Amino acid sequence: MGSVRVFGASPGVTALSAPSHPWAAFHLDPVACALIGIAAVGYAGGVFRLAGRGESWPVRRTVMFFGPGLLSLLWFTMGWSGAYAHSLFSAYIVQVLGLFMVTPVFLACGRPVELARALASDRSRRTGNRLARVPLLRGVVSPVFGALLVPVTTSVIVFSGIFGASLRSHLIYHILQVTLLALGFLVAVPLIEESARVTGIAAAAALFISFLELLLDSIPGGVLTFRTHVLAPVYYLALHRSWGPAPLADQHTAGAILWGVGEVADLPFIAVLMVRWMRADEREAREADRLLDEAEGGATLMRPWWETDRRPSR
Repeated sequence: MGSVRVFGASPGVTALSAPSHPWAAFHLDPVACALIGIAAVGYAGGVFRLAGRGESWPVRRTVMFFGPGLLSLLWFTMGWSGAYAHSLFSAYIVQVLGLFMVTPVFLACGRPVELARALASDRSRRTGNRLARVPLLRGVVSPVFGALLVPVTTSVIVFSGIFGASLRSHLIYHILQVTLLALGFLVAVPLIEESARVTGIAAAAALFISFLELLLDSIPGGVLTFRTHVLAPVYYLALHRSWGPAPLADQHTAGAILWGVGEVADLPFIAVLMVRWMRADEREAREADRLLDEAEGGATLMRPWWETDRRPSR
């Protein structure tokens, strides 16, 4: 399945020929290949270094990283959504959602941050601990920030100049791919990494915002679904695509995908946040009980001597 250059179109505009088996489409993406190679080599090297030190790494985490993690990255960048991202708005939206909300979650299940922390030197750990106490960075990696990031990111991509610019420029297109993966990590890691401890108040706030986000996520998808004008019309008219749905119908399909996937994808995050909230509440309750026990023990030691003296009085 080849791609043909559209003469007279904007720089970077390409249109694929009519697909015979669209779901079996494959489009080689050098940048995605480099990302997959770097991630695979880095993760495997970390696991082997741990094994060389006599430490084990759970096999299930490695399977999650190389299986659903890297395979989903390959499919979203070089499968159907990657092959037709420049021809179909619906394929573009599927790639955006996959790189932002699916692949980072699978990769985070492999615990790459925890693996890097296990391999870090004492000096690097101390530096990381100091950075983790910076209020701004603590806010960035909190579940509250991640919950707000989802509707904001999709809205900015779709309704700003980023969408059209990424269609016209391969450089911007690939920068957007890397940025989506990075932002997706900011959302996924605080939810999955056990070391990313959150307070009960932060977890409860994130849960409340996630419920609010169910409403916010419907806005960009709803606007696309009912919009009567095509986004980036100059680009799509220059394609002269003779197959597939009309640009406006394809845009409505993309809006329905963004609307539906955005709502459904929120449900696992809400479930995880509820579990994190309950665990944080239990942990804080145990800590409060411990402090109360210590306080009561100290109070016993500070009682007057005539209350603690058991000798019979004369």
